[in-house]
Amino acid sequence: MAATANANTVPPETRLHEGLACLQQQNTDCATLALNRIPNQSVYAKILAGSIAAVEQDFDAVFRLLLPLKANTSLTDEAAASLHASLAIAYDQQADPLRALEHRTTTERFLDSDEQRSENHKKIWNSLSTLSREDLVSMRGESLNTNIQGWIDLALAAQEQGDDALKSWPDFYPGHPATHGFSQELLSQRPETPSTATAAAPAGHDGKIGVILPFAIEAYYPAADAIEQGFAAAQAQANDQREIKLYATDGNPANIAGIYRQAADDGVQAILGPLTRDEVTRLSQQADLNIPTLALNQTDTAVGKAANLYIFGLPLEVEIAQIVRIAQRQGMQTATVVAGSNHLAERMAQAFNTEWTTAGGRIILQLTFTEDSNPTDLQTQINANPADLIFLAANNEEAREIRPYLDTATPTFATSHIYSGIPQDPGNEPLNAVRFLDMPWLLQPDAAEFASLRAIASDLPPGEMQRWFALGVDAYRILDRLSKEVTQTYILQGLTGQISISPEGEISRELASGRFSVEGVVLETTP
Repeated sequence: MAATANANTVPPETRLHEGLACLQQQNTDCATLALNRIPNQSVYAKILAGSIAAVEQDFDAVFRLLLPLKANTSLTDEAAASLHASLAIAYDQQADPLRALEHRTTTERFLDSDEQRSENHKKIWNSLSTLSREDLVSMRGESLNTNIQGWIDLALAAQEQGDDALKSWPDFYPGHPATHGFSQELLSQRPETPSTATAAAPAGHDGKIGVILPFAIEAYYPAADAIEQGFAAAQAQANDQREIKLYATDGNPANIAGIYRQAADDGVQAILGPLTRDEVTRLSQQADLNIPTLALNQTDTAVGKAANLYIFGLPLEVEIAQIVRIAQRQGMQTATVVAGSNHLAERMAQAFNTEWTTAGGRIILQLTFTEDSNPTDLQTQINANPADLIFLAANNEEAREIRPYLDTATPTFATSHIYSGIPQDPGNEPLNAVRFLDMPWLLQPDAAEFASLRAIASDLPPGEMQRWFALGVDAYRILDRLSKEVTQTYILQGLTGQISISPEGEISRELASGRFSVEGVVLETTP
């Protein structure tokens, strides 16, 4: 009787440990004996039963036993690791590699030794390395988790022909679990080629780069300077020794063709710019663009794009399209638009109206807040005509004035123009709970992957100048990528957002989302 009493007092956590040790030795009979010694109602009995089911390939039982427990926060680390590892195995068998990856990255949080983490990395890689590039790209678009995105990007980098993508991967994910060990091991296992063994500088880093920016326009000079600083910082980070030749534009589109020809005569192999919309539009009409050129603004919609001309910028239309997607994924169907009384606010309101209605949404109210507006009337109209969301088309200063008269219970969205770039700004108190989109560079100020660039950008003012600097950094990386042969969609985790470059050179961008709160601006999601 005493022996039985002692057996029954052994904690279920200990019995689980014994059972898992048996499974490591491929001894399911031993593990089942340990299971029989755990009270049936204990969560640890279900976890061990699920682990045994995974070994016996009874995956229906794995899901039935373990899915209800995955949010349990009271488990021991060993139990939590076993639960998520078993679910990962089951999802692998269901051909659901994203769910398997999610559970294996969760498993890692509960592992306490380098040996266990290394083994977990191998399992992650065994799952990812069998997938096609198309499957990996599709998976990446379904996850907002930076750790998961890092693993997928590592798998994409490993599929590249050369070593450049693998070598640069740690620069984008310096804090990732695979950065120091696993990614370097992958690189060391690749066969050495003449290009990697003898090249003195990265491939494609020959000649000169032309930078065509509006340095001759006083109002544009600070932005042009910040872009050039970001571009140069990214070039230095890449150990690219090419000469940068600066060409100043004055905003007159009639002069852009001559500036382009001058750059070509100077022997540049790639061009950044121009920046203003009129100049980009005029350049896009040229038939003889034979140098890869990354313009930093959109062309007029009626004008086609010339060969060798690629478009990348920070248009508000991109932000608004993403806001509409977010709202409609949450089931929102009706919107009220409240705009400030300036041209930019009008553009934002019009762009939202177009995007929202095109996507099938309905506008309930369209209101403009001016100096002559009666705030009480505005408040009354909004309360009398409730909508699923409010779109606030305003800059930071205007938004602070308008927000107190809006219904705080209605989800309110805005573009990056609402954010001054100062996370802890007491003046933003009226904006609490407003959600907005902006670039990771501003919404993740402490991100490890940006640390090497922070000191370089520290002399620039917050807000707009930091955005232009980030644009310059990403512009270098995009232009450098376009100089190589692009046969499949390429994903770049940039300062301005997640950037996709199609084989045809089409460039798209997904932003991070943030929210004003009593603690300041907080990051909600990363692209």
